[in-house]
Amino acid sequence: MEENKELELPQADACEASPASETPQEPCTQEPISAPEEQVTPSESLQAPDDAQEIPTEEQGQEGEEAAEGTEQESVAPWDFGGALPQEPKQTRERSRGKGAFFGVFSAVLAVCLALLIALTFLGENGFHIVKTIEIFRTVYTKTDDGSSGLLTPQQAADVVSRSTVTVVVSTVAGMANGSGFVYDDQGHICTNYHVIENARHVQVVLADGTVLDAEIVGYDAPSDLAVLKADPQKLTPASVGFSNELLVGDDVVVVGTPLGMELAGTTTFGKVSCVDRWLPVDDDGDGTYEKKIRVLQTDTAVNPGNSGGPMADMYGRVVGVVVRKMTGKEAIGFAIPIDGARTVLNAIIKDGVFTGQNPLTEGRSLIGVTGHGGQKDMWYRLDEQTGAVKSSSTEREGYHQMPVDGVYVISVDGTNAKGAFHVGDVIVSVNGLLVYSTSDLIKAVNLYRVGQKVSIGIWRDGAAATVEITLAEG
Repeated sequence: MEENKELELPQADACEASPASETPQEPCTQEPISAPEEQVTPSESLQAPDDAQEIPTEEQGQEGEEAAEGTEQESVAPWDFGGALPQEPKQTRERSRGKGAFFGVFSAVLAVCLALLIALTFLGENGFHIVKTIEIFRTVYTKTDDGSSGLLTPQQAADVVSRSTVTVVVSTVAGMANGSGFVYDDQGHICTNYHVIENARHVQVVLADGTVLDAEIVGYDAPSDLAVLKADPQKLTPASVGFSNELLVGDDVVVVGTPLGMELAGTTTFGKVSCVDRWLPVDDDGDGTYEKKIRVLQTDTAVNPGNSGGPMADMYGRVVGVVVRKMTGKEAIGFAIPIDGARTVLNAIIKDGVFTGQNPLTEGRSLIGVTGHGGQKDMWYRLDEQTGAVKSSSTEREGYHQMPVDGVYVISVDGTNAKGAFHVGDVIVSVNGLLVYSTSDLIKAVNLYRVGQKVSIGIWRDGAAATVEITLAEG
């Protein structure tokens, strides 16, 4: 039995033969103040007419001094209608107009904000939805609790799902091992991964309170890595099962399980959804070749060996995924089987003991239908048919062929989808524009696409570049 799987993507040798599959306002103007038409000559201003000269008396002198003082003060008063008011400088007038415009805009903005605040006060939170605009053409909507949706805090969601989480303990000829699972329904059925119970001689489940129950294997589906167990329903708490198609990238999720060993049972980790629909190539036997692709949810929630088969739940406490594996040697890259597809498989197993029909969770690897080896431009190569090894030389040698460009040299055309499209001696240089240099590169590039999709393959043939279109086959 394989205890708890971790995914490690294979690194194929560049020279190893391998199946290659996978409105401005007008300025304010002011009329200039005209000077009086009658001009006073200097002589007139210095000497008055003889008949106007008179020697003032003492009292008249005092009154004249007081009148002079009054006249000097009144010359600058705004109510002195006898002359023009002094004009402000042009720059001062412009600054005054600028300040007026600024305070006008400020007052308008303030009025709008106050109106929104008053509206929010009277309407309450139900009158608005939280919307955060990130870019001009992109608006992100944030999920909020409307008072009836059942949205929980992370702690509450973890508490709800932990009541339905179990530790799966198996005994095999190799010894004891453990994984995780959750109670799927009220009939005592428990969901876990197939690789958790593979080759098991005896299976038990340990509940959150420590209760140990014997369990029987109802059935399993190896391709989708799912299995169904059954235990006493009277002692089990069924989980609430949700819908994975409602998930969005960035949604919060919680994982509960037993990573590494029984001493860590009930471990709870929190994170977010990283990808909602990924087809992950899988190399189950570690031979460097993908056997299949499995549909998964990707998360940055911490998962480890032993979490396999356990629940991944949303913030409503509903199971939305079945933890299946993590990326070996990498942090914050974990995967879970989406519950929508898992529900189809699990229900069939519960009903018939086995799943048949088209699997919604897995498919074979994608193939372009040729076999070849990687090579570098101007190098010489030969395939040893007995050992399958590819030999290389920097100089011309008998029985060797020269690579005209970097890429994958086609040794044979095997698939019906490839016949007539490829010739022996073609060099594959790209897949939908993505350059490839080795068989490993070609396999990874091809497996970015689903079986049945058409891809454009760039090749080098007879000294010229060409393009062929291939429908990917299933392998």
